[in-house]
Amino acid sequence: MALSVILFVAGGVVALGAVILACLLAYAVWIAHRLTLQERMPVSGHPMQLGLHWEDVSFHSRGDLVPLAGWYLPQPAGDQRCIIMIQGTDQHRNDPAIQSLGLARDLVDRGFSVLLFDLRARGESGGVRSSEGDREQWDLLGAIDYVESRGIPVERIGLLGFSLGAGVAILVAAQEPRIPAVVSDSGFLDYVSDIHLIHTKSWGFYLPTWFGFFILLAGRIFYRTDFRRVRPVEVIDQMSQPIFFIHGREDPVISHEETERLHHVSNNPNDRIWLVPGAEHVDVYRKNRMAYVNRVAEFFREHVV
Repeated sequence: MALSVILFVAGGVVALGAVILACLLAYAVWIAHRLTLQERMPVSGHPMQLGLHWEDVSFHSRGDLVPLAGWYLPQPAGDQRCIIMIQGTDQHRNDPAIQSLGLARDLVDRGFSVLLFDLRARGESGGVRSSEGDREQWDLLGAIDYVESRGIPVERIGLLGFSLGAGVAILVAAQEPRIPAVVSDSGFLDYVSDIHLIHTKSWGFYLPTWFGFFILLAGRIFYRTDFRRVRPVEVIDQMSQPIFFIHGREDPVISHEETERLHHVSNNPNDRIWLVPGAEHVDVYRKNRMAYVNRVAEFFREHVV
């Protein structure tokens, strides 16, 4: 009798544990689904509205051949150096928060050609899901391949990334040492750490750190996304290229302290850092247009030669 009771209780505990584990996995799958779900916004604005010469261009992501779309803005004096701009989460090539086309025009005026393009699952590019910086690295590598196919060597291509795009720019530059310089605007440290600090606003509490393991697992199994590959802080000290770090001190999305930490870990004497009072997320250009363009153009002129 006692043995049967013990077996019954043990079976109940095992069943309860299995139910709890299944619920944890299901919730992790839902979070991974939300993280990679991409709301595609139509591309707004057009280069001709700013009087720019442009070409509608298309190319493929290097890793999985996802078709990507963009605008190429050639320098009127002839293509010598090109800046590739990489937008953030949820945004197309002309992010209105950044005023991307206005910034591209200013860079063209200062002697650079510019490529603006849509990452996968955004704007007019192919793909149905974001990978939050994982396979977006392949997209940027495809953009570099495209610019190189126009006769501009990799050694004359600079990267200008915003938010998620800043992290992607750093990760790709770490893989491609021929890239001469990177500008990181409103960048972040480590996507895995961000997952560990996910805040479920609807329930109003933080998930425990260990739950991040289930989210990472769900991302890999169900959405072919490896969030562990989106960790700029893990590669930045391996880079030889200089980085210009820009961040608004009032950024409510990503703290400027993350950029300060990246700058500290990079420890490259050719790096620069500009923390801007009164600026929020990716809006330093909008609030400090001339200073922004002058500093960025000067940095690229110095290192993209």
